[in-house]
Amino acid sequence: MKHSFNFPQKKGKIYISHSNEKIWIELNEIKIKQYAQLSDTKGYFFDCLIPPKLNKDAINEIKEIDESAKETILNNCHEWFDNDEESINDNYVNSYNDNSQMTLILSNNIDYTIKINNEIIEIEELLLFLNNNKGKNKNYLISLDIIFLGIYINKKNGLIVNKWAIKSFNIETTSDIDFDIKREEIEEEWKYELIKYEEEVNNNIEELKRRVSNAKSLYNEIINENLDLNIWENKLDKLKMIIFRK
Repeated sequence: MKHSFNFPQKKGKIYISHSNEKIWIELNEIKIKQYAQLSDTKGYFFDCLIPPKLNKDAINEIKEIDESAKETILNNCHEWFDNDEESINDNYVNSYNDNSQMTLILSNNIDYTIKINNEIIEIEELLLFLNNNKGKNKNYLISLDIIFLGIYINKKNGLIVNKWAIKSFNIETTSDIDFDIKREEIEEEWKYELIKYEEEVNNNIEELKRRVSNAKSLYNEIINENLDLNIWENKLDKLKMIIFRK
């Protein structure tokens, strides 16, 4: 389905392009990896893992919206922002990517409901529940209804992000969750941990490569330093620090 968006409206330091139709999506059996308070303290954001097998249609719709939003920005970038296509491609961020988390907002500016076993609770009770059950065998299922907030454009740094908000947050607790569901939850969580581990290892490799390059460059300066013994000694001390750094 092709989605359309209106002319961006200025709100504070950013511009927001809203969709011309209301977009509402259901997500099932999602996992909360972490949460934190919004910078304006008027709500929270939640980093969520969305099991792809259980949310295939929802994920496809989110991807279609991301594609439509990017296409809209690319088609109107000269008229709206005097930007070029390369800048848009460099700064556009999809709201959903495979093998990564999706960030969802629970904002005081938007009406929402939170329920545990069909009982309405407050945000403080939700946070307490998540904290008390963190890292335990999760005998509960989380489903969310989310709405598309719009394309958020920051003209200062060029960043373009699609944002979503939570309209309903439902938790169902049970002492007997099917083994296949538990297995899929565990495998999905470790898939994310493996991706994170790989990123950390790759970052460490890049840092080590940078240190080797700096050491080689410094060594070349040392062997070519003929004018000042103090400078030569200082550079040699720096080389020692690089090589023997833990």
